[in-house]
Amino acid sequence: MKKYMLGMGMLCAASLAAAQTPKAEQVMDTKRQHIAEIAALTGRGDLAGLESALVAGLDDGMTVNELKEVMVHAYAYCGFPRALRGLQTLVAVLDGRKAAGAEVNWGREASPITDTRPKYERGRDILAEISGVPADAPKADYAVLAPEIEVFLKEHLFADLFERDVLTHAEREIATVAILAAIGGVEPMMKGHMGIALNVGVTPDELRGLLALVERRIGRSEADAGRLMLDEVLQGKGLTADPGTPVAEAGNGVRRQKVTFRNRFLIDVVGDLFLPAGYDPAKRYPTLVVGHPFGGVKEQTSGLYARRLAESGYVTLAFDASYYGESGGYPRRIESPEVRVEDFSAAVDFLANHPAVDADRIGVIGICGGGCYSVNAAQIDHRIKAVATISMYDMGRARRRGVGDSMTYEQRMATLDAVGAQRTAEYGGAARRDIRALPEKVDASTPQYALDFLDYYDNPARGKHPNSTAYYSYTSLAPMMNFFPFVQIETISPRPLLSLWANMPCRPTSRKTPTRRPPNPRSCSSSREPRMSISTTARSTWRLRCPNWTAISGNTLNDDRYETDIHRRSRSPAGHLL
Repeated sequence: MKKYMLGMGMLCAASLAAAQTPKAEQVMDTKRQHIAEIAALTGRGDLAGLESALVAGLDDGMTVNELKEVMVHAYAYCGFPRALRGLQTLVAVLDGRKAAGAEVNWGREASPITDTRPKYERGRDILAEISGVPADAPKADYAVLAPEIEVFLKEHLFADLFERDVLTHAEREIATVAILAAIGGVEPMMKGHMGIALNVGVTPDELRGLLALVERRIGRSEADAGRLMLDEVLQGKGLTADPGTPVAEAGNGVRRQKVTFRNRFLIDVVGDLFLPAGYDPAKRYPTLVVGHPFGGVKEQTSGLYARRLAESGYVTLAFDASYYGESGGYPRRIESPEVRVEDFSAAVDFLANHPAVDADRIGVIGICGGGCYSVNAAQIDHRIKAVATISMYDMGRARRRGVGDSMTYEQRMATLDAVGAQRTAEYGGAARRDIRALPEKVDASTPQYALDFLDYYDNPARGKHPNSTAYYSYTSLAPMMNFFPFVQIETISPRPLLSLWANMPCRPTSRKTPTRRPPNPRSCSSSREPRMSISTTARSTWRLRCPNWTAISGNTLNDDRYETDIHRRSRSPAGHLL
């Protein structure tokens, strides 16, 4: 167990991150929002709403040719009448802007088509590419009945339209799904195009955002019909919260199941659910949510812990935080404290409704940077009955004060100035600035803890994973400075809190452990089935008792007093918990 724990530190000691929290359809970038909205209103025939949407699109920098292309594209799905009425509405908007003396950005025209092959062949190959269905696959029933419409489909839709490069394939599929959702009654077609959208790079999160926009501009029933189709598509791709999803063997009798659940920001969070050896569908099990370190993914530390704990009889869930790994969230590689904390509660939402889970015995484990999020989540979510942290790191303090409290107040202010300038620049079109939490190069000055991180997270033989890049947005630094995860830590009481420090000897709990025992403690080592130790002791110490785990605990203190106490007792030269 000690060896297992020691390899599990994370990218904690370098720079850590945060970001804005997305709202509903804002999981898409601005251009895609406008495309979805204009397409939906065109398909619906809502000309008044379309007029305001076109004005908003022009005001936000969309070109006339981009707007025009959305409605030209729409004819294939909602017919010429509504496409033409949409174009007429655009003409009226442009006439109004001309009369007002406003400048109009027409943008570029579609590039000439240089492929000289017959249009049918070109359209056939484009459809095969974006759908993933081979060009020589058996024809659909409608194509067998009416072969001419199959020709029209390939020539006019996938050659004439999809070859035009004013919009990308992903943008065209966003428009298509929005139109089909808006007109209603064509759910099978919408389902098919949702699958194509995912194939060309549209995320599940963006599709949920699109449906949130449809609900706002078109109606709830249309959006709900789309959500049913999306759930079916995700289930077919193995991204689903359906307990009936097939499971795979993970070793030692443990089985793993891919699941997806949605947080309250409408971000799809993807996780691995581990079912214990000898799993009995008729039973409900104590369950642990395992959160990964900053910059990590579920296939690294959290997944290893989750699998090992499942071997001990728990149902466990390791998930990718929003903006990381397989989970949704746009833009990528954002570290948002609010969203990270919400991810834990969203996991509890999912688990509390799972037939394998005892909703009254759900605990959380946070590793390194994930530790402070797990503690913060437990403060506000009373469904979390116990908390454990492993090599916990206070990410808010790291941003405010630097590694080992090395940052001065003046340096902090300078960083905030730089972050503000970068945000302004990026909003104006400048390239996003990313920074790396791990060292770019190693020399004699590289601290040992950084070498240890590299030996795990940059080592293909150990923890390196393609979904974990160690890069994050520079503008994320500022929100992290406003994160105080321990301010209300006393509100976790009387629920148990266990803090594991990997640089301390790992030994069975003994009488010498400086922790107050609650009356009649229930230990996971006291029965065949693991149990969480629920303390009734208020405001002093809490712990979860398990074999070979040592609780390092003391009186709870607020914010800086607590931080100071934690760092004073840490043995790391960098001042963080290793």
